[in-house]
Amino acid sequence: MDYIATLEELKKYYANLLIIQYNGKPKAKATIELMVKLLYVNMVLLQIRDAFDWKTAVGVQLDIIGDWVGVNRFYNGQLFYFHPWFSLVDWNSELDNLQGGFSTFQTFDEGGGGFLDYENILPTQNRLSDEGLRFLIGLKIIKNSISATCRNIDEAIWDYFDGDVYTVWDDNLLTYYYRPVLSEVMQVAESKNVLPCPTGIRIELREIIENA
Repeated sequence: MDYIATLEELKKYYANLLIIQYNGKPKAKATIELMVKLLYVNMVLLQIRDAFDWKTAVGVQLDIIGDWVGVNRFYNGQLFYFHPWFSLVDWNSELDNLQGGFSTFQTFDEGGGGFLDYENILPTQNRLSDEGLRFLIGLKIIKNSISATCRNIDEAIWDYFDGDVYTVWDDNLLTYYYRPVLSEVMQVAESKNVLPCPTGIRIELREIIENA
């Protein structure tokens, strides 16, 4: 472990560096000790700042930052990841992203959908990882700091997620498209109301369907 000098050791060390005509002078010694004390306090403040950088903090530190901005890593309920499940649809309806099962001759290779079974609905710990909480904190910071215009939301979400999440507008609907790996955090973000959205606009989540 690296040695860390105490405040008293630092004050004594730098006071002893005074040039000979000031060495041993009480006022000169007191001045140097005061300067060392001020620098020491500032270093402590910088360490606190660096320790609570939301982009690098982990564990309890990240939880504290979450409390500051108004989110936490825990959530209620069971999440069902967007996956096409076996379903029956009207003869003239198109399948959406959550429906699969019976196929026609033309859609045999792409109409798949599994049955929802016990393994899919096992209770989870309902607790986001550090990375998930970090995403949540970033979204809350965005919501807390921008005016909820279409342009501001589009640019902020695109820049923050680097294209892994993007927004599409349609009348009174704002759709968040996201890559499958972000399914959990996006659903939690919606439930915690941290997704930026203008008043009176409905939010919808859509998983980005990637080509095989």
